[in-house]
Amino acid sequence: MKASLPAALLFVTAFFASSGGTRANDEALSLIVRDGGSISYLDLAPGLIALDAETAFPVLKDSRGNAVAAAGEAPAPGAARVVAFAHDGFLKNGPMLQQPANLGVVSNAIRWAGRSSKPKIALHPNLQSLAGPLREKGLEAEVVAPADLKAAGRPDVYCVIAQRGLTDADIDALLAAQAKGLGLVLAATPWPFAGDHPHFAEFPANRLAAAAGFRLTPDGYADREKPIAVSHANGAEILAALTELGRSPRQLDSARRDALLTTIREGVSLRGQPLTDFLTGLRALSEKAGPIVPTKESPVIPGQDPLIDTVIALEDTLNQTLPAGRMYPIAAANNYPGPVPADAPRIERTVRLDGTWRGWLSGRGAGAWAAKEMRPTGLYAAPGEVITVTAPESVAGRGFEIVIGAYGGGLSGRDQWHRYPRLQRAVTIEGPVTKISNALGGLITIRVPRGATSGELAFTLAGAIEAPLYIDGRTDLTEWRNRFRRAPAPWAEIAGSRIIIALPSELIRRLDDPDRVMKVWTEILDKAAELSGGVDRDQYRAERLVFDRQTAAGYMHSGYPVAAHLDDAAALSVDSRRLRSEGSWGFFHEYGHNHQHDLWSLPGTGETTCNLWSVYLFEEYIGKKRELGHDAVRPLDRRQRLNSYFQGGRNFDKDWSMWVALETYLQVQETFGWEPFKKVIAEYNALPESAWPRTQQEKNDQWVIRLSKACGKNLAPFWAAWNLPLSPAVAEALADLPVWEDHPVAKLAK
Repeated sequence: MKASLPAALLFVTAFFASSGGTRANDEALSLIVRDGGSISYLDLAPGLIALDAETAFPVLKDSRGNAVAAAGEAPAPGAARVVAFAHDGFLKNGPMLQQPANLGVVSNAIRWAGRSSKPKIALHPNLQSLAGPLREKGLEAEVVAPADLKAAGRPDVYCVIAQRGLTDADIDALLAAQAKGLGLVLAATPWPFAGDHPHFAEFPANRLAAAAGFRLTPDGYADREKPIAVSHANGAEILAALTELGRSPRQLDSARRDALLTTIREGVSLRGQPLTDFLTGLRALSEKAGPIVPTKESPVIPGQDPLIDTVIALEDTLNQTLPAGRMYPIAAANNYPGPVPADAPRIERTVRLDGTWRGWLSGRGAGAWAAKEMRPTGLYAAPGEVITVTAPESVAGRGFEIVIGAYGGGLSGRDQWHRYPRLQRAVTIEGPVTKISNALGGLITIRVPRGATSGELAFTLAGAIEAPLYIDGRTDLTEWRNRFRRAPAPWAEIAGSRIIIALPSELIRRLDDPDRVMKVWTEILDKAAELSGGVDRDQYRAERLVFDRQTAAGYMHSGYPVAAHLDDAAALSVDSRRLRSEGSWGFFHEYGHNHQHDLWSLPGTGETTCNLWSVYLFEEYIGKKRELGHDAVRPLDRRQRLNSYFQGGRNFDKDWSMWVALETYLQVQETFGWEPFKKVIAEYNALPESAWPRTQQEKNDQWVIRLSKACGKNLAPFWAAWNLPLSPAVAEALADLPVWEDHPVAKLAK
């Protein structure tokens, strides 16, 4: 906070100075957060705000530096000020407003946006509950509908929850008043409305905030590990702290070092020349502290070195938030994702791609069924270099994105880092020309939003490096062998109708048969779809598979993309012979996750039923017995687990685990085959939402009823023998079916 300015003078300066300069932003931020303190999230899950103009600035940041509240000033002539919070609870949640720090930020934001210590405040009817808390801060407000703004005698500032319930007429009225100088303080939770607004520029909060140079994003959540610190150091203080650290970062006593590190973390708020100076100093500090190059052999251990933690946090946040070309290349990029040849030419290319979103089976949470789809371009961005993308006018503001980086999994949940914590950077296409850069470099893709039906689209990209790209059915094999696989970028993609694989170029430099690789993957994914009730994969997206030095979770994880560790699995994925003859329990397991649905999941089977696809693919596609796919399904291991469970008292709550639960499915399958499973899963696929089971008990019951009918036997005694909780309704529903009396655990359950 700016202790050198008296509070009264600070108010006057911040109220009336234009926020067009860095100093004015500094003073405005100092005013808004002047009461200090910290804000607990309580049960809120705020979204994130992206800054698009240097005149916009973050007001509140999460523990990783992401903006959860931001402010900015529209251009003249109206020059209206806007403050936005990325959760409606900041303005309307009673316990939130009882926190002095939050109420202080809200009331000061209203003063700044209204350009007065006592502005005339109008509240939308959806925020009338804010009047009482504001009165505690000496501010009076009246409730005014947008249509009545003119009759209200032109208030100075208007407060509104801008996520639902605002009509186009309401928004038009507010924008008209904003054009004449009306300040806006708004709140909205963006992420729940991504599906309602595939073109997120049309989200009400974004329509109202656009002129101020920032926007709420449909993807991502605030990091809630620590409360929000309501604080601010001015630019001079931040640069002075950085200079002192840079002189002798390892010689300072810990108390002084930690104080300086806390101050320089505020550098993410700087703009203009102070930001340029800060980046110069931060780059020098990064080199002096390291250079910082996380690897498996020499990982960064978060929490071990506050200096390293702070430098990485700043570089990571600035790389995600700064305009294209502002962030310097991060030194670790040369190690990972990998070096770009010094003589690699920068090219301009027009690429044609599919602008229609196809998605995946609805409700498949593990499969990220509603995710935006990534289209390969065959281009790579060098670290820190600007890529200029010219897009068709029809996609501007429609949720399409330019992405640099093959993998978006972050490492915040890992206790050590073998690479930088975030590799991927995405920018929404809001106009005909979009610029983007990534300080770590990476493959360039175009992301197509849910609901898009644009057909073939042409994008022109300039400033990129050619990357190896094979597209099955389009790329000539001779050209691939003679030229395309030799493209200089360190990462490559091979794509087919069923899957797109991203991996280091060194793994495909000698790949002669990408067509055969794609054929095997097509067969695998089509075979997997059989078990999901005969799903026609032609109706859905191509899956994605990406390899990384360190995934966000586990050795592999499901989703879009499926991510796997960069080891022999990567070589296997593009070896058609080995893939067809050996298979991969891990690949099959993760794509099994992508087929799972919560509607038919029994308790604790998240890591269980996905293995049905592993077993099915090993037997039905690879042609090997299930016990050759994984040691856990060898007969001896299965028998030992079964005996242990029943001899231990069939304790469902305690002992019903991943492999124990799998045994129940395998026993049914070994008696009745795969067809009942296919039939039942197909039933769930076609089930209208009105018929969905809602509680876990309903899910248990429906699964047993449906599977019993598909098998032609009453399976309830079998599942009851395993102590699966079932209601009396199951016995009633299956009364007409013959009982499966000789099931495999009938004697054990006695």
